[in-house]
Amino acid sequence: MEVSADARAAPAAPLAAASQPLREPRILVLLAAYNGAPWIRDQIQSILAQEAVDVHVIVRDDGSSDDTRTEVERIGSPGRVRLQAAPAPSGSAAQNFFALIRENSAVGFDLVALADQDDLWNPDKLSRASGLLSQEGSAGYSSWTTAVWSNGRESVLRQVTAPTSSDFLFEGIGQGCTFVLSAQFYERARRFLIGHTALTRLVHYHDWALYALARTWGLHWSLEPHPTVRYRQHGSNDTGARNSADGIARRIRLIRQGWYRQQLSAIADLCFAANPSNTTVATWRAVLVARNRLRTAHFCIRGGRRKKIDKAVLILAALAGWI
Repeated sequence: MEVSADARAAPAAPLAAASQPLREPRILVLLAAYNGAPWIRDQIQSILAQEAVDVHVIVRDDGSSDDTRTEVERIGSPGRVRLQAAPAPSGSAAQNFFALIRENSAVGFDLVALADQDDLWNPDKLSRASGLLSQEGSAGYSSWTTAVWSNGRESVLRQVTAPTSSDFLFEGIGQGCTFVLSAQFYERARRFLIGHTALTRLVHYHDWALYALARTWGLHWSLEPHPTVRYRQHGSNDTGARNSADGIARRIRLIRQGWYRQQLSAIADLCFAANPSNTTVATWRAVLVARNRLRTAHFCIRGGRRKKIDKAVLILAALAGWI
């Protein structure tokens, strides 16, 4: 059979292309540190041991008075771990994280993860997050955790996976130490936070704020019902496991003292600035200003917190005038 000149001139298909390995996701991990010397080396090493990802860590030390910086420097992973020293203490974990976000771009990375200084990450934490974010096209990811105590006790901290219409105005979604964000969402949130510094000064939970921004902008969030972090419990925890007796008592006390209402107002103001056309946010903000107990309770019934027991406490607090 005679072959035409055109056929002879056609280039062969690049057979080698199919066998080329896929690039591992590049992930920037932001770790906020303050007096974390007893735990931080183990935490960072568990981050560096993540499977099937290219991970880089930025540690922001918030003026520690212990050996936190020394412990980080002893890890000895130049190019993968970078230490930043705060020019002045921010005053809280949330403000330390907000500073971390404002000071560090995600350019060159696919994802951004948040890390506390005292946890231990399961080796597949970031690969699981990367896979689910890609599969569901989500802006952010969080997961269940396993709370662990020094006496050997362990407990899986479960979260209700199905969101309500306005749960983001009342709570975050899982522990912030499990958060992994798409670079696109991170950069959008980062630009907003740079331009609205004053609105974050009263916010106690940076992770709640990030989740609220994602939902305010109508973006999807993935919550995986699988523990990916060993959440170590100790006296220096900012919040600690929510299902402990001390944790429950502390939250009720804060609600009665008006602290929770302050947080609700701060998140509502943040969300309204991010998207004034979001009618759910605008309605809730007006309800908070009016301080009408029945309207507040009605709003909480329709779309408050995800867990039934949490929603019940919220409604009672509204009727009691605590929020």
